[in-house]
Amino acid sequence: MSLVELHQPSRRSRACDVIMARDPDILDDIHLPSVAASIWMRSPDTAFQSWIDALPMDQLPELNAVVPVHLAESAVIAACETSKTPDGREQDMLAGDVGALALMMAKILKAEHVKIRLDVSDEVMCPKFHVDNVKARLLCSYRGPGTEYVPEGAETDLGRVRQVPTGSVGLFRGRQWPDREHTGLLHRSPSVPAETGARLLLVIDPVE
Repeated sequence: MSLVELHQPSRRSRACDVIMARDPDILDDIHLPSVAASIWMRSPDTAFQSWIDALPMDQLPELNAVVPVHLAESAVIAACETSKTPDGREQDMLAGDVGALALMMAKILKAEHVKIRLDVSDEVMCPKFHVDNVKARLLCSYRGPGTEYVPEGAETDLGRVRQVPTGSVGLFRGRQWPDREHTGLLHRSPSVPAETGARLLLVIDPVE
């Protein structure tokens, strides 16, 4: 190696790969080099999807809270009570799923607390492609279209925009990811078609 090479500033590598599988363990692969997002591909339960798609907007649970990871499910149940979300098997499935995803997120990123949001909106919440100012963020659209993503620099190339399917789980690196790799994958909220009604999006961030 020459002296010129030794004195050149080191360049940060860029992580922009997206990996996906039907095994939930794929989420833990967010730690692999060059991986900017891991997606757990899963198909929503038919009865659950019909139930949540039919709920009036004011009965969709909204939540924004930091909780110990073991209380995530209870926080969703409380949000459902506040919004008068109908009791039953499907509500239990929603709360149980959020609780399970919170536990997975906490294990993968070694966090004891998580920030959980259930966002309800019939408008685009984050229309611009961006990287979140967090260590990592888990996203799952229970109702309505899933999160769109694209490599940094290709935002105007619609042919390269991809989307997390409804019900699937995406784990995206953020700006605070603790290594030297620059996160080169951007994401945004999609437009909400009138026929789908309001979107229900789960957002989980680790809290240290």
